[in-house]
Amino acid sequence: MGQYSRNMGIMTEEELLIVENTRVLLVGVGGLGGFIASSLVRLGVKKLTIIDFDDFEESNLNRQIFSTTLTLNKSKVDITKKKLLDINPNIEIIAIHGKYDRSVNDTIYHDIDVVFDGVDNIESKLLLEEHCTLYNKPLIHGAIGGWYGQMGIIMPNSNILKDIYSTRSKGIEEELKSPTFAPGIVGNMMVSEFLKFILKKDALVNEILFIDVLDHDYRIIYKK
Repeated sequence: MGQYSRNMGIMTEEELLIVENTRVLLVGVGGLGGFIASSLVRLGVKKLTIIDFDDFEESNLNRQIFSTTLTLNKSKVDITKKKLLDINPNIEIIAIHGKYDRSVNDTIYHDIDVVFDGVDNIESKLLLEEHCTLYNKPLIHGAIGGWYGQMGIIMPNSNILKDIYSTRSKGIEEELKSPTFAPGIVGNMMVSEFLKFILKKDALVNEILFIDVLDHDYRIIYKK
């Protein structure tokens, strides 16, 4: 309990057990994904599968929590797994080094309760939404770009991302880049919605929240 004692102002011991036993799949452990992974483990999640094909590079140093000069050119999933085990050596973590595409082994969904979207391209986001419908899993979506971000919880068969991205050819991160603070803000908001969702509190279910930290504009831009 000592490790999580500072979390207990917002949850009971029974609710902490729910967190500990919720099985999470996180696709992408770069900017958004690194903060999501760190916060999930610090929150109490003990069962985590992570997927990423990439290695850390110099341009990651501005924003990716596990990117340092010592991790350059090393596998993101391998480094992330090591760092998460440093936070809590008692977690169960599966690290898959590979691209998330149509060749992905669908057995990864067999023992998963919630999926996190930590990818930075539209194609992968749409595929995640498709797979979450196919395997009946809720998807915690997030995206960042410049001063802006968006997030929400997408339930199976809602096709929200398909609606949102139907007229776009590339994501906002590709256009506006990703400054130092953006992944931490949006990633941690995604984790807070995850907690509300699994504890059956009022959460952004089938809603997309727009986040503008430049002008402090926070509003629901999509509701199913």
